[in-house]
Amino acid sequence: MRKLLLPLFISVPVFIVAQSYNCLDCHAEHGLSKYVNDSTEISLYVDQQELNASVHADLECTDCHAVTDAHPDGESIGEPTCSDCHEDEQDEYHKSVHSKAFAAGDKTAANCWSCHGSHHILAKEDSASMVNNANLLKTCGSCHSNPQVMQHFGRRGLDQVAAFKNSIHGKIFMDDPQAPVANCIVCHGSHAILAATEADAKLNKLNIPKTCGTCHEQEEKDYYQSIHWKSLKRGHYESPVCTDCHGEHNINLAEGKNSPTNHVLQSTKLCASCHSSPTLMKKFGLDAQRMESYMKTYHGLAVLKGSPDAATCTSCHEMHAIRSSRDSLSSVYPANLQKTCGQCHENITKSFALINVHPVGLEGRNPIAYLAKEAYKWLIIVVIGGMFLHNMIILFYYIRRKRKSEKNEIRYQRFQPWEVYQHFLLFLSFTLLGITGFALKFPDAGWVQFLVSLGLDEAVRSVIHRVSAVVLALISIIQLVNFIVSNRGRKDFFSILPNADDIVHAWQNMRFYLGFSKTLPEFGRYDYAAKAEYLALMWGNMVMGITGFTLWFPEFFMKYLPTWAFETFEVIHYLEAWLAVLAILVWHMFFVIFHPERYPMEFIWMDGKITEADFKHHHPAEYKKLQESEKK
Repeated sequence: MRKLLLPLFISVPVFIVAQSYNCLDCHAEHGLSKYVNDSTEISLYVDQQELNASVHADLECTDCHAVTDAHPDGESIGEPTCSDCHEDEQDEYHKSVHSKAFAAGDKTAANCWSCHGSHHILAKEDSASMVNNANLLKTCGSCHSNPQVMQHFGRRGLDQVAAFKNSIHGKIFMDDPQAPVANCIVCHGSHAILAATEADAKLNKLNIPKTCGTCHEQEEKDYYQSIHWKSLKRGHYESPVCTDCHGEHNINLAEGKNSPTNHVLQSTKLCASCHSSPTLMKKFGLDAQRMESYMKTYHGLAVLKGSPDAATCTSCHEMHAIRSSRDSLSSVYPANLQKTCGQCHENITKSFALINVHPVGLEGRNPIAYLAKEAYKWLIIVVIGGMFLHNMIILFYYIRRKRKSEKNEIRYQRFQPWEVYQHFLLFLSFTLLGITGFALKFPDAGWVQFLVSLGLDEAVRSVIHRVSAVVLALISIIQLVNFIVSNRGRKDFFSILPNADDIVHAWQNMRFYLGFSKTLPEFGRYDYAAKAEYLALMWGNMVMGITGFTLWFPEFFMKYLPTWAFETFEVIHYLEAWLAVLAILVWHMFFVIFHPERYPMEFIWMDGKITEADFKHHHPAEYKKLQESEKK
């Protein structure tokens, strides 16, 4: 009898330890906690009210937790066991990507209590439940909106939940969580969330049409008729499915402004992402120039201009049931073209429908059009070239006549010969810098391709650009030295500096040209326009020099500069180049060529001399000073 009672007597403490009220003697204390790996403190507090309100209120602690008599002083309890009651759900979960990661020791992976809660588990139908549709985004977002967790799983800078909220599905779901619309569970599943690489995964590429088809039945049926689906079934995973065209979490209305399937983006970006790839198209024996050729037609040009009626890819090829052009059911099968084109063009003939909407290879496809094209090329060259040559002969006549007449007049040496040479080198280096700089920025431009055909490859371009930069820098240094060491240079420097008279002169000048005054201001050696231009040149050379040499020798300069400096200097260098080139074209060229008083050209750049008439007219104050000094 004693042997029979002894085991029962020994088991009493274990039974007592296992009772809820004994567990809560400790776990009802707010401060109860423990350290994990001597670094992370976790709370062991259990809220009695939450436990009583949960679906597990009638269970004992030991129903979920394996507590022994060694706890709490000895052995720690293990993780709770859900499979004793939820065997089917547990079996499904064991298949999931979450379970496999968790079993491999990754404790960031979701488990039962990550999604359902711990002691406060509520029925799914309860609006406060973590897995109720009303709270689903928050529950999934606890991991999938957490940058650290997502980065841990190789998904950088991606917040799937935020993207879903901005989608058409998300907006409907947030407005009515019970609406029959795509959400996390509908697309990914609940317990058996599988990796997309697994054959049974709802988001395996072969299963995506079926997953989307739970709501979009007709689109699913249409897609199964397409060449894309047939190609995918053959193992060509480059072939698109629903998510490749519509997106994944951020799906918008098909015609939405930012939707890749809208009228403009569909033809310019979406279809082109595959059908403009030479590598991909070569694999399937298709033409990689289909999109390029489409963009040259009225349809493509009209789409780019925003026409809502112009034909896009899906206008002709259909949307989801895109068939091969060799398929007799295809909308672009030759026998069906008249019907397809007739959707927009009424009463068309068979001949009209056969007009090529992807015109490539004109010589072999349409010899007559090719001959017309070649004839017009030469016609343009001969006619326009002849016009240009004719007008250049006339222009150079007037340039020679003006130059000859000026040589017979009294002229003053305004600039020294070395300054004339300096100006020529400035003009040459500046021009070469502009050409070679923009050639790097716009490699696909026609004029750049022409220069490349003449030998201006990257090696040659970079050498010319750098040599020109050195020449411009040397010219600037020579000018700076002249300002410092030469009496004439110092006078020039102070003449260039802006002063209060420049504001008055600018006001008087505009009054004259607007017809409010009959007298021009009396400018000195440099008027306000010349001062502005010269100061802009000094500023531009300084900025372009600093940024340019930093970009030339980044290894050296970045030892002393912050990381942001390199890209910032790139931006400044490029935009300062635009500013400088446009200033020369709009400002400088006007005053030295296109100004009515100087047209067809001012010749001071040739020898530094100015006629007495121009001196009196353009620089009257300086002319008077010169006359007074000669009298003395």
